[in-house]
Amino acid sequence: MSGDLLIILGVEGVLGSGISCQNRMLNVDILGIDLPEITRLNQIKYYISCDVRNKHQIQSTVDQIPIHEYDKIILISCIGKFGVETFKSPFLEEDSLYESVQVNLLGVSHFIISLVKKCLNQNLSTRIIVVGSAAANVGSRDVGYGISKAGLNGLVLSLSKSLASQNSVIIGVNPGIFESEMAEKVSLDRQLQAVESTHIKRKGSVNEIINFVTYLALDAPDYLTGSILNINGGQYT
Repeated sequence: MSGDLLIILGVEGVLGSGISCQNRMLNVDILGIDLPEITRLNQIKYYISCDVRNKHQIQSTVDQIPIHEYDKIILISCIGKFGVETFKSPFLEEDSLYESVQVNLLGVSHFIISLVKKCLNQNLSTRIIVVGSAAANVGSRDVGYGISKAGLNGLVLSLSKSLASQNSVIIGVNPGIFESEMAEKVSLDRQLQAVESTHIKRKGSVNEIINFVTYLALDAPDYLTGSILNINGGQYT
């Protein structure tokens, strides 16, 4: 077999599932990865259940990916776990803080590094799209989330610096607030504040984010490696 394999980490979320629904137009095989044991998406070729809080599951998942059957490996990482405001409680909720950093930053980093190492050993070219958040630039009242998304910027820059000479392209993209289940879990006041801080004075649409991320994964020039791109309607505060 030859061609491209598109791996979507977080395929059950609104972005991952939306990208996978374009399967017929993308001309790639899709491997989805997420927490549920069984996927609800019938348009993807492969599915592996993985809890990115568990380093053993991460390594097992990477080991199962059939990279040897393809010419190029493309990964879109769009995992995100948003929690409550850190200072809403007078107590430090350590478990919540550590879980947020584990899911949003450490687990993602572990997975990407393990996958790229496997691809390098097979002399395969790779393209990695790391979907973060505007919180990387403006912060978040969920402190663990804000720390993690800022850390993903560092991951993109470090991977690009390390791998650009080895036929690997690494691009970060930080969406602002957009129509999603995650956004709806935030209080209405916080949603309105985020919208008001944009220049365009509205949330992004899901399709705007999906189309942009898909372009970066499949069509954007290699010279974008190391870039961290914002699609946020001008949300910088």
